[in-house]
Amino acid sequence: MEKSKRYQQGMEVIREYEDKSENPAYSITFENLMDLDPKLEDYIVEFAFGDIYAREGLSHEQKTLITISSLVTQGLEPQLRLHVNTGLTIGISPKEIVGAIIHLLPYAGFPRVLNALNIAKAVFSERGVSVQEKK
Repeated sequence: MEKSKRYQQGMEVIREYEDKSENPAYSITFENLMDLDPKLEDYIVEFAFGDIYAREGLSHEQKTLITISSLVTQGLEPQLRLHVNTGLTIGISPKEIVGAIIHLLPYAGFPRVLNALNIAKAVFSERGVSVQEKK
């Protein structure tokens, strides 16, 4: 069955966000959920990526920092891990990611921000990157 234009557009956006290294640290996949409903991938790809992420007006970096911020405020740690990885993959610096998370202190509170910083720190460690700029 041929996929919709929205699906095709969504997949183009996903490819822009994917880590294309030999050992990718992050890739958008839905395979582990497909046994629950085979249309799930279509819903996610068409709506989230084909409609929302494909919109003009914001850069990929801005969209990802907004996504990270939203996930921090909701306390959605598995998804936060995924999008911190995405941020690094598309070129957002660890310092920018940490800055965005800390900026949420007055809005999300210490517990959520500290939890998010622990997630970010773990992802940075896994990816071998440091918040400290090299001199």
